[in-house]
Amino acid sequence: MTNVLYFTADWCNPCQRTKPVAEELHAEGLINFEFIDADANIDLIKKFDIKAVPTFILVENDKEIRRMNGTKTRQDFLDFISKE
Repeated sequence: MTNVLYFTADWCNPCQRTKPVAEELHAEGLINFEFIDADANIDLIKKFDIKAVPTFILVENDKEIRRMNGTKTRQDFLDFISKE
């Protein structure tokens, strides 16, 4: 399963609009999202140089493959994980 770090915050409207889509894909077993509260995980924010939320980082073997930001649709996520 593909792992995506989802940097989010409770106060972030785009994060809250995208979260149900991510939760659905996660429940279907298509993408393993790790939801990371940007306000509570400063070390990870620094490690991955997060400048805005939501930020999504595709990781394999603890290495960043690619990232995207902003409100996303189901198809955006599927395209994000399938790029070569």
